[in-house]
Amino acid sequence: MKLEAIILVAIPIVSILSLLVVPKNKLLQAQFVFLFVSVLTWILGLSVVQLGLIEYPYRELSNVNRTSFIFEYLVLPIMCIHFYVHFPERSSKAVKYIYYFGITLVFSVIEYFFERYTLLLKYTGWQIYWTFVSVCFVFWLSRKSALWFFKGV
Repeated sequence: MKLEAIILVAIPIVSILSLLVVPKNKLLQAQFVFLFVSVLTWILGLSVVQLGLIEYPYRELSNVNRTSFIFEYLVLPIMCIHFYVHFPERSSKAVKYIYYFGITLVFSVIEYFFERYTLLLKYTGWQIYWTFVSVCFVFWLSRKSALWFFKGV
């Protein structure tokens, strides 16, 4: 089995299993974040692919969509769920900034290795710093939207 196929099988399994650690009292917020980020990444992901900035040479559902279904509609929304439910609310601003940038950096490094060493992703006009900025923005926007939506609940 090719490395890409192993990754495309393992990542959804790990992502879905990771939902078992979401606290039960935050399941409603997790659902909101998942749906919110799915809509956001649908728009942003399709735009980036249609503009020719990123290609996904080895992908699932290749006859239906030119984006990576697993990344856009499963991995990033689930990562945002974990980002939101485990956010260090009562910590200092420095810790919050480290949380934002640390998790975004890890995500960007993993994507860099996928782009460099697999056929899952190919930058054709995209740069790794755009991944960092866009993922950080999605984390921030999904968190702020959930806080606003559930204010007073």
